[in-house]
Amino acid sequence: MVSRRLFTQSAAGAAAGMILTACGPKRLYEAPKDQLQARIAEMERKYKEQLGKDIEVSAAGPIPGVHFAYALDISRCIGCRRCVYACVAENNQSRDPQIHWIRVFEMEKEKGVDFSHADPYYNPAEVPEEGHFYIPVGCQQCENPPCTKVCPTGATWAERDGIVVIDYDWCIGWP
Repeated sequence: MVSRRLFTQSAAGAAAGMILTACGPKRLYEAPKDQLQARIAEMERKYKEQLGKDIEVSAAGPIPGVHFAYALDISRCIGCRRCVYACVAENNQSRDPQIHWIRVFEMEKEKGVDFSHADPYYNPAEVPEEGHFYIPVGCQQCENPPCTKVCPTGATWAERDGIVVIDYDWCIGWP
């Protein structure tokens, strides 16, 4: 027998799930063509207003057979964590408690690259600290990204060309 409390909790959870996904198409390529063109025109106008120059927004999809990758020159990292806080601001991540998707590891030059001795919680008075080097670790753009499976709103997905995307305005402007 289901208790009244369990039923109420389940009903509330189901209602929250329906509300979170009620904004309609989440990706531009899922929108009807007329809405897509209107949304693109709206974005171009908004970006021109913000940046003071003409901006062209395209709805072209991924190029077949093309996969993207990125590289990071870790020799330039000084351990300042500015990349971490820029990512927090850009991706509208939690600030209290703080959630960071980029971590910077401090390692001893003497030990080399050894994650078993790496310190993600270093806090020297000044960086770079003598005798140490730093390795930032961010989104790996996984081939089968687990983050897309657990996103409760569908605002994170992998495109056909492998790029993991987060749509911050996923329900703005949709009926």
